[in-house]
Amino acid sequence: MSDFCDSGEVLAQKGRFYGVYLLCSQSLDARYRGKCYVGFTVNPKRRIGQHNRGCDFGGAHKTSRKGPWQMVMIVHGFPNNIAALQFEWAWQQPALSTRLKCYPELRRKQPRETHFDYNFRIVNRMLGIGPWHRLPLTVRWLESECERGFVVPLPPHVRIVSGKVAITAKQPEQAVASNRSLECHLCMQRVEPAERCRLLGCLRASCPLTCHMLCLASYLLGDQPGQYIPIGGTCPLCELPLSWAELLRRQGGFTETDQDSDDVACDELSDDVPDVDSDVEQQLTP
Repeated sequence: MSDFCDSGEVLAQKGRFYGVYLLCSQSLDARYRGKCYVGFTVNPKRRIGQHNRGCDFGGAHKTSRKGPWQMVMIVHGFPNNIAALQFEWAWQQPALSTRLKCYPELRRKQPRETHFDYNFRIVNRMLGIGPWHRLPLTVRWLESECERGFVVPLPPHVRIVSGKVAITAKQPEQAVASNRSLECHLCMQRVEPAERCRLLGCLRASCPLTCHMLCLASYLLGDQPGQYIPIGGTCPLCELPLSWAELLRRQGGFTETDQDSDDVACDELSDDVPDVDSDVEQQLTP
């Protein structure tokens, strides 16, 4: 995938956003300026405010009194908070991560390498290896002056975008096709009311495909033993090429919007999953 970045704010439905972000210190104190911090959040706008107000207001102990901090990028699209927290920990501790131990060049910052460049090098490698390379992730630049190309090519389904994130409690407006079945087209079982929020359909609006998420995942995986997350395939009804990442993005309540839509955002609302960082400071050698 190319390093093209589109712009614009994205609205993420409350309770469905899990992100891992990178902070850079803008402190006037030379001891802290340029230092970085990796953390987890369900609400980026609220989280950066907490960091800049200090640990007494929900910020991390390691960032307190070392700011102001700037949130420069965030990786989101994780299926749940556990997956995001595992990604956060590995990004913080590449020398201890089972997945990254085989990359000795990630163990420490290189001479003359900035803290940001070091952290970017780590996440670039992470996005290209398992299990993360099969997840429908989005790399979102939050500060345009920090944008740069990825040296290690990312999987084709990983999106690189730019723009802020706002969290909204408003349910996404989704057109429900009248010809949608109340049965899964793959297992032929009746769809229970509690399952309807987890259904997937075709990317073509006129296609009546209705499937349980697990049923469609199994179908798209086909003869890929040992894999649990599909990359893509074709619709079992109309044979339209399908991207698993795009199917999940549509199902997950993400809506592109204009920059002036803050009136529908609810950044001060509490979330079902709290912003709890691992709060492990990276040992960066000068």
